[in-house]
Amino acid sequence: TIQAQIMDLLLALQKEQDMGLVLITHDLAVVAETAQRVCVMYAGQAVEVGQVPQLFDIPAHPYSEALLKAIPEHSLGAARLSTLPGIVPGRYDRPQGCLLSPRCPYVQDNCRAQRPTLDPKSNSLARCVYPLNQEVA
Repeated sequence: TIQAQIMDLLLALQKEQDMGLVLITHDLAVVAETAQRVCVMYAGQAVEVGQVPQLFDIPAHPYSEALLKAIPEHSLGAARLSTLPGIVPGRYDRPQGCLLSPRCPYVQDNCRAQRPTLDPKSNSLARCVYPLNQEVA
């Protein structure tokens, strides 16, 4: 309840002062309830940027998808929460290609070879060689 009171206060100040509000959190429920846009980070790097409803409904980056699958409400009846194998790379042990490639369930050879950029052509910006919500040509 304290968290809800603080969030209410911050949102009221935001409206009253007509200002922006940047929240840094691991709590996806807070993001879903308060944010308009979200930036998902992995290993210190922005991997997906988009509007909250679209990103929550159709994530483009595998890490965004993994975060959403790990929400307890999405795993009702499962023995364990969904997880990604492995660990987040450290500052000095980064893979050559995509930072998520050692842990990604969709990894392909191109993912290991090239470091992707955020793609401004997609509806939801995702740092992924093969974004999940994109048509394959």
